[in-house]
Amino acid sequence: MLQPMSHPTDRPPPEVPTRPGWVPREPIPDPGGRPDWAVPAALLATAVVYPAAFWLRVVPLWPALAALAAVSWWAAWHPYLRVRLRPTWRLAAAGAASGLALYALCLAGALVARETPLWPGIQDVAGLARRGAPLGVAAVVAVLGVAPGEEALWRGAMFARATRRLGAGWRPVAEVTATYAAFVALSGSLALVLAAVVCGAVWARQRQVTGSLVPGVVSHAVWALLVLLYLPGPPAA
Repeated sequence: MLQPMSHPTDRPPPEVPTRPGWVPREPIPDPGGRPDWAVPAALLATAVVYPAAFWLRVVPLWPALAALAAVSWWAAWHPYLRVRLRPTWRLAAAGAASGLALYALCLAGALVARETPLWPGIQDVAGLARRGAPLGVAAVVAVLGVAPGEEALWRGAMFARATRRLGAGWRPVAEVTATYAAFVALSGSLALVLAAVVCGAVWARQRQVTGSLVPGVVSHAVWALLVLLYLPGPPAA
């Protein structure tokens, strides 16, 4: 009788190195991590910064995103990140490939959206991002701030918590992706929400399959940089 093929998600989740299919319900010790209120504080900061910077526009976009990235990184820091962020050529290449693929998908979607009511919103967000700071500054914040900060918070701390509660499989991917998209929705941009659903699902799945944050960080950085530079919309500052 043929044995069923194993899949990476059949193994114990990285945060629960126990036998497959079993996840403890009690909290796992958190030596050296941040206080219990750190991640909720980062989520609260996200809930304030997104509408303030994107929708109401009462704070400058890129300084606000840089500050939010710093808060997210601080809140999500945990000793396990030292392991999850160990780069290899294979992990980096997987991230770069998915970043290029996600950018191509977003570019195709933007071109199709020219004939839909989504197009003014896409141009509006593109203009805000490109004119909110010099291009070089925006690129540095996107690649070195937003990408690693969001990945540490969402695919790091939040995914670890979801995996401890829900175990391996599609449920933690779906929960983290939905929550991520819900917070992005506070920006008031439907285009950003659609991007968060598609990209967030890919980054969460990469995190789950590889057990590493490296592919997601690289993919997020590549995608953000290319969208900033080449997505149809107003020119950069």
